[in-house]
Amino acid sequence: MPPEAAMTAKKNSQDTLHEVEDRFIENWGDISALWGVNRSMGRIHALLFLAPDPLSMEEVATRLQISHGNVSTSVRDLLAWGVIKRVHQSGERKILYEAEQDPWTWFHTCIRERRRREVEPVRENLHEVKDFARQAAKEHKDSAEGRKLAITQAKVENFTKYVDEFADLIDAFLSMGSGTIGKFFRLAAKFVPKRKDLARK
Repeated sequence: MPPEAAMTAKKNSQDTLHEVEDRFIENWGDISALWGVNRSMGRIHALLFLAPDPLSMEEVATRLQISHGNVSTSVRDLLAWGVIKRVHQSGERKILYEAEQDPWTWFHTCIRERRRREVEPVRENLHEVKDFARQAAKEHKDSAEGRKLAITQAKVENFTKYVDEFADLIDAFLSMGSGTIGKFFRLAAKFVPKRKDLARK
């Protein structure tokens, strides 16, 4: 193959690789936004997941065309979530970053973090509301408003029980470990009707 043709073929393959990467990165950014996660975090996580080698913040910023400040903030959050890690390579002064390669492992990590950051605070607040409602209903039990309070208290307690059960379900899910979770869902998927099968019914 002539040198010019070889260079063209290499350029075409690099362009195709970048297009595949870009599509995946943008899609993962969209998914992250739907989950309530910063879109830049999703895009950076996707890039680090795809990268064959660890990347520096400068490389991430250049590849994704986003500011260094945005990269710095997003990387810090991704480190806190435990889905990427710092890598120190011999002879390299820059700090590099790489993503966990097993999707089930970082899914497990994300669920654990969301439970800690989102579910537990809501759960604690609901228990405070439940205790307040119970006390209020007790103090006003002989009045017309007290009867309404009792009904409201029962609804608050019922919802609080649901949140407790939901948190327990998450804990059971997390106790399985990422490897077991993947095996469990792959096995369960064999017995659960597929969406196209459900659509025929």
